[in-house]
Amino acid sequence: MARDLAIAILLGLVAFLVFNANMRSIAAGDTYGARYLPFSIWRNHTVLLDPIVDMAAQGREIPTVQGNGTNAYWMLKGRDGHFVSQYPVAVPVVIAPLYLPAVSYLAARDWNPLLLDKVARIMEKLCASLMAAASVALFYLVLRRRSTPRIAGLLTLLYAFGTTTWVISSQALWMHGLAQLLIVATMLLVTGRCSPARAAAAGFFCALIAVNRQPDAILAAGLGLYGLWWAGRRIPLFVISGLIPVALIVAYNLELVGNIAGAYALVDRTDSYSDSVTEGIAGLLFSPMRGLFVFSPFLLFVPLFLMPVLREPRMRGLTTLMAAAVAVQVFLYAFIDWRQGASWGPRWLTDMVPMLIWMLPPVLAALSSRGRAVFALACGVAIAIQTIGAFWYTGKSDRVLIAAKGAERTRPAWDIRNAAFIAELKHPPAPMDLFTDLKGGVDQINIVEAAPTDNPTGAAVRQVEVLGWALADRKTPADVAISIDGQQLAGTGQFFERSDVVQALGAASPAGWRIAFPANQLKPGNYLATALVRGQAGGPQRVLMERKFTLAPDPVLAKAAQQAAQALTGRLQAPGYWLTSFTSGIEFDKPHPELNTYLNAVMLDVLAPVTAQTGLDGTTSRVRDYLSGQIETGGLVRYHGRPDAPTIGTLGCAITPDADDTALVWRTAPGKQTELLSAALATLDQYKRPDGLYRTWLAPRDRYQCLDPGKDPNPADLGIQMHVYMLLADKDPAASQALCEAMARKLDDDDVWVYYAKAPLLVALRVADVRKAGCGLNVPPSRLQTSVPSQDVWGRMVELLRQMESGAGTAGIRVEAADLLDGIAAENFSLLNRAPPLFYHNDLSASVRRFYWSQELGYALWLRLYFASQSMQTLSSCRSDGAEPKCGGT
Repeated sequence: MARDLAIAILLGLVAFLVFNANMRSIAAGDTYGARYLPFSIWRNHTVLLDPIVDMAAQGREIPTVQGNGTNAYWMLKGRDGHFVSQYPVAVPVVIAPLYLPAVSYLAARDWNPLLLDKVARIMEKLCASLMAAASVALFYLVLRRRSTPRIAGLLTLLYAFGTTTWVISSQALWMHGLAQLLIVATMLLVTGRCSPARAAAAGFFCALIAVNRQPDAILAAGLGLYGLWWAGRRIPLFVISGLIPVALIVAYNLELVGNIAGAYALVDRTDSYSDSVTEGIAGLLFSPMRGLFVFSPFLLFVPLFLMPVLREPRMRGLTTLMAAAVAVQVFLYAFIDWRQGASWGPRWLTDMVPMLIWMLPPVLAALSSRGRAVFALACGVAIAIQTIGAFWYTGKSDRVLIAAKGAERTRPAWDIRNAAFIAELKHPPAPMDLFTDLKGGVDQINIVEAAPTDNPTGAAVRQVEVLGWALADRKTPADVAISIDGQQLAGTGQFFERSDVVQALGAASPAGWRIAFPANQLKPGNYLATALVRGQAGGPQRVLMERKFTLAPDPVLAKAAQQAAQALTGRLQAPGYWLTSFTSGIEFDKPHPELNTYLNAVMLDVLAPVTAQTGLDGTTSRVRDYLSGQIETGGLVRYHGRPDAPTIGTLGCAITPDADDTALVWRTAPGKQTELLSAALATLDQYKRPDGLYRTWLAPRDRYQCLDPGKDPNPADLGIQMHVYMLLADKDPAASQALCEAMARKLDDDDVWVYYAKAPLLVALRVADVRKAGCGLNVPPSRLQTSVPSQDVWGRMVELLRQMESGAGTAGIRVEAADLLDGIAAENFSLLNRAPPLFYHNDLSASVRRFYWSQELGYALWLRLYFASQSMQTLSSCRSDGAEPKCGGT
């Protein structure tokens, strides 16, 4: 026994040294809470993250709403607004005693933030490697109960260096390290003689397995069932001791988290389920990026020789229960998005590794000499793969998998080229940066004007300029990046000499840095800027310093917004309408004015989302009153308004009522005579074609007034169908669905492109509106391209508006939008006098051609894009820029 104990201690020491030989940690956001919480436990006497929330966030956005995660996904708002770790707190509580020397050291140095961060990283690695090494030592003693010292030693070394025990458990404070230690400790207890103390300890450890990591409740159940048989008459001790950690975690969940199931239950995980359970099982076991039998191929001998394993008489009961628990856990994991976030190999299956290796002694005894050679080869491959992980893995190989979305999201996991032990070898070994000493600071944050040569408008643009310095071990670091409220926006690898730093520290290496990015990436408000420094290429980013600043509204664009709103009010005619310009050619030359209901109804639609922000409530109310007055006794509306209007003969004529303006006015300005709507809908239905589309003119051919029809005297234009659809979507859903299907069949037919063939701007704008109303039309992109050069700017404006308002906008889109807004607003919106939006034309097969333009529509679109840009937030996901990606939490 003494000899076995000595060998176990020796194996543990060897493992501890090897685990730390890479002189770095391999951490992720999942481990940050466990890294910093022990300091708060000692210093603030709480398991809440409140006192250390800024440190634990590591420059990411701190959550503001309960249950809503941010890119600092490892923390959440719990009960009463307190910050809690998304993950169970067993790990930081268990290792807290080990932090006492570090706490004393930091207290003597006044808790310097940079020093605290350095010490925290070191302590995380040391504690993780110590727990993993302890599990290695105990596992040898477990194996000795069913194998020779030689076999036990071999399998213990495989457990330490041929599985993710090395690259996961020993490198950072994942929950897996404690899980393995608890599982091995429980196995050691229940395979020995039962005593009162051992029964109590086994029950406590078994329950703590489930408390530490909820999916491991399945593995704990296998051990627990055997433990109940093993404990015999000491079952009460086994059960009561197991209730202690369960009661503590339930109290924590109810009192601090606000949910009995813990912080996991607060997170929306509706998008984290697997598309195929069969693929999930195959992926967990055999995929090149996550397969257990790929990263530790010697474990494949367990299922291949399962019968000899289960026939082994002395430990058959324990082995059977553990095998069943392992199978159930794999099956249940297959229901989840088995890609497992950013991590080395089969992280989720790390905890079951001791159970699988426990089953190998009967397998080795049953192998032939050739079989043992194959097993030895598999062992060598496993150790080589884990060695690559320990010294090369940086997380870059995971980016292709994390970036994959939708139905194709698992495809990269099956490409052998993406396997981490292949992909990570394309770069040098990861830097040994565990003890890197980081110094520096953020000196200034300025809002400056700059005119970069790549700005197409040539106008000055506002930039946020951040100035500071940084040194890593008194040398120039690899790069520095700036994160604003958790969104990493810009960075640089260029450094310059700072004479003040040289004089103060005697370090001659360039330390100064300057980072500037367009202020248009942010909306006005208060922000927290975080400087993140990477000491060596390929190493992790570390928080250098945080600093608050305020971004005031862009005075140029804000003034232009006021000017645009004032122009719309000033151009409104006294009765409450805007005029439209028309030309006889495709260029805006020698325009003539006319009054039509169409432009005014469209303007109400375009301005509706921003009416309150623009202060145009009164203006749009006047337009609405005017339009509602154009509804005639039959519920129909004419393009030029009522035939008895004073403008007939000067700004229009008594034209035939039409479907387009009738639908638009009833949607935007229905007025008080709502009883007339049913008559209008009935008339519309009379002019419905057999193919489901609606004709334009709501009168027979012999009663046309003031019309010059083309080759089709009563066409069904696509733009008109969209306006009719939007009315029907609210008033007659069944009819709107039929119209949607009819439009989808005709999208690329020339006969429905009558009034927008050369002016697709309004159709492009309406595609998004129709989609919001429930009809997703895929209009051919070629139909939405204009052939009029002066209209490219308006087409791009509508596209940017679509992206921003649909949530697909990015910081780059925001910058482009700001440049576009600047260019259009230049010289008091002079572009609107030269080339306003061309938004429709008459039937070009008619004897007379007319093209219709509107400066008012240009102002309205400008305001829509401006306020969309102001309200758009920069978004984040799992990062691909060197920051720790978001990992799966289970």
